Amino acid sequence: MSTAAKQRTNVTLSADTLADARALGLNVSAISDAALAEAVRQAKAKDWAEENAEALAERRKWIAENGTILSDIQVFKVDG
Repeated sequence: MSTAAKQRTNVTLSADTLADARALGLNVSAISDAALAEAVRQAKAKDWAEENAEALAERRKWIAENGTILSDIQVFKVDG
């Protein structure tokens, strides 16, 4: 449970969905807050990836050309 300050707001929801949620005893505020938090997280991740796309591409290219650091001494166990 988040300890962040809460702020009252208005949202428009489908009447049928809201009625079903209430009938099922679902906490519409908590579900809405969680869904919005996830949407924000995804949007921030997308923005970060776009802002850093060039650096990520350069890093991938460097690894493709040079291998990963210490790759010559890494030991990978493969269960067979």
